[in-house]
Amino acid sequence: MDTMELAVLRFDGPPASRGRAHGETLRSKIVELIELWGDNLERVHGLDRRRYVELLFERSGYEAALAQHASPVLDELNGIAQGAAVDYQTLLAFQHVNEEFEAAPAFAKEVGYGEACTTIVLGPTADRPAIVAQNLDLARYLDGFQVMLRTPCDRSDGEIITLSVPGMISLNGMNSFGFAVCDNTLGQLRTNPNGVPIFAIYRLLLEARTLIEARSLIQRLPHAVGLNWVLGDAGSVQMIERSAYETVPYAPVHQAPIFHTNHPLTCTDWRDEYRTDAPNKPRPARSTYLRFAAVHQRLQGRISNELGIDDLKEILASQDDSDYPVSRGGGANQEDQQIGFTLACNIFELRKGDPRWHIATGPPHRTAFTTVSFA
Repeated sequence: MDTMELAVLRFDGPPASRGRAHGETLRSKIVELIELWGDNLERVHGLDRRRYVELLFERSGYEAALAQHASPVLDELNGIAQGAAVDYQTLLAFQHVNEEFEAAPAFAKEVGYGEACTTIVLGPTADRPAIVAQNLDLARYLDGFQVMLRTPCDRSDGEIITLSVPGMISLNGMNSFGFAVCDNTLGQLRTNPNGVPIFAIYRLLLEARTLIEARSLIQRLPHAVGLNWVLGDAGSVQMIERSAYETVPYAPVHQAPIFHTNHPLTCTDWRDEYRTDAPNKPRPARSTYLRFAAVHQRLQGRISNELGIDDLKEILASQDDSDYPVSRGGGANQEDQQIGFTLACNIFELRKGDPRWHIATGPPHRTAFTTVSFA
C-alpha cells in the first residue's frame, strides 16, 4: 500500500457506539476482508472458514476470558459487527491474529507454527526520546487495507492511535501519554485455551499511562498464547517474553540496543513438543534465526546512544538474506509456502507530550514513510 493513501479515522464515544461507527464506515471493506481471510485459511491450511470459527471457540474458553477481563472490547466488537452487518462470531474469530498462528496449523494437523515480526528498542538519551520499532509481518492479503484508528481512552482523557485493518480492533498502537506497544509472536511457548486473546490485551495496554502500569497488566492477565511484548514510554523501554504461565523480562544491557524475532531468548516455558527430550521435534524455523542474525550483525558493537530513527529505518529495510529478509516482500521458497509480508514498518518516537509514529505501510525497502501524531 502507498503510505500516502493511509487514512486516519476517528471514532469517538463509548465502545459500542464507536464500534458501530467503525462498522458502518468500513462495511464493504470488512465484508471483503472476511472473504479474503477465508480464502487464505483454505489456501494455506486447507481449512473452511466456518469450520475454523467453530473449532476456535469449541476448543477454547477465549470468549469467556474476554467477557471476564475485557468486556468493553466485546462491546466494541458487537458494535462493529452490527454496523457492518456481519456475523459476530466470525468477526470475533478474525481478531485472533496471534492465536491463529497456533490454532490454524493445529486444526489442519500440521507441524510447526506461524511467525511474524522483527522488533528493536532503544532507550532514551540526552539527544532523543525512547524508540520502539517493529516490522509487522502478516499475511499479504491484508495489504491495501491498512488503516489507522483514533479513539478515546475509556478510563482517562487520553487518546489512542492504532494500526488496524477494517473490522479489527488493533494490530499495535500508541497513546497520547507517550506509551507504545507491539509484539513478536513466540509459537514455541506454552499456550492457555482459557487465556485472554492478544488483541484484547493490546486494547487494555493502550489505556496505560506508563510502562510500569503496562508491565503490571501483562503480569496479571492470563495470556492465550506466547509472545514477546515490546513496550516503551518516554522514560524507558522493555521487552517481556510471556508464555501462558510465565513472565520473563528481556531488558537492555550495557546500553546495547535490544531486538527480537520469533524464538524465545529468556523464557523457558516451552510447549512439550519443543522440549529437548521430546521425540520428533519440529525443525527449527529458519526465518526467525536468519532475521535475528541479520539484525545482530548490523547492530554488532553499536550502542543505543549512537542510534536513531534513520538507523532503524535502514536496518528494518534490510534484505541481507534473500530467502528470509528482515523487510519481507511476500512470496514463497522451497521450504515455506509463504515467507511473510511486512504489512507495515512502525517506529514509535516516544517524545513526552508529543509522541510520533513513523510508518511505512508496506515493506520498508520499497515503501515511503509518513509521520502521524496527536497534534
